Amino acid sequence: MDVQTKKSLLWDAFEELKNSWSVDERLLEKLDEKEEETVNGLPASRAEKLMEIKDKYQLDDIDFLFIVGAAVGYYQGQKNVKEVLNRKINTVNEFISSIISKSKL
Repeated sequence: MDVQTKKSLLWDAFEELKNSWSVDERLLEKLDEKEEETVNGLPASRAEKLMEIKDKYQLDDIDFLFIVGAAVGYYQGQKNVKEVLNRKINTVNEFISSIISKSKL
């Protein structure tokens, strides 16, 4: 397989991963739930999806390792965004609550 074809194949695999794991409200709500069992930092259901991608795109071990690394980084980044957003929202809520409680006095 030539380099351009391999590059295209890896991008296609990553795009599929990204599209199925994109951040939206459903994902953020799911992250609030009890976390499922993890496999090297990824929830088990996500690891299963990676195996499906490996089979679908017929990735060899090196290519699969690249996709796994990208998946772990992508998933951890999503979790980090959620945690930062929750902290900011909590700070705003505390500020608003303090203003409301002061105005009632």
